[in-house]
Amino acid sequence: MSTYLLAALVVIASIFAFRKQGVTGIREGFFTSASLLRSVGKMLILGMTLSAMTQVILPEEIIIRWMGDESGINGILIGTVVGVLIPGGPYVVIPLAGSVFLSGAGVGPVAAFITAWNTIPLTRTVMWEWPFLGGAFTWSRMIVNIPFPFVAGFLSPPIFELIK
Repeated sequence: MSTYLLAALVVIASIFAFRKQGVTGIREGFFTSASLLRSVGKMLILGMTLSAMTQVILPEEIIIRWMGDESGINGILIGTVVGVLIPGGPYVVIPLAGSVFLSGAGVGPVAAFITAWNTIPLTRTVMWEWPFLGGAFTWSRMIVNIPFPFVAGFLSPPIFELIK
């Protein structure tokens, strides 16, 4: 379904590009996307390979025990801590989250993992936020965001079940 939606959006964007700049707009859009693919493609391939290797390295039993649907607060806590500590962009984190989800991790721990990575990431905070925005801003933002992975971890499973 998402592939069809994305394809439809590409067609619509192409129509707008054509209406604005003609064939030149279409050509420029495809050259820009090819350039983006060259720069991002390597990271995407490496991130997907890492996630596949994680499925091989970590047995399903361990993933289910530590982060499965029945892991409760411990699974949400593990997902949160890993999300806080893991470096890397979406090319690494999203395939990794998909990998552990397919290996038996529960909705709550995976939601906590992704939310922690997005809201309270240690590496990005230390390397970027603290130097540019200062300690007071960084600490206040981090403290405010601490509950969000837990909220996502507890509320995502029942919503997932309703939508599924």
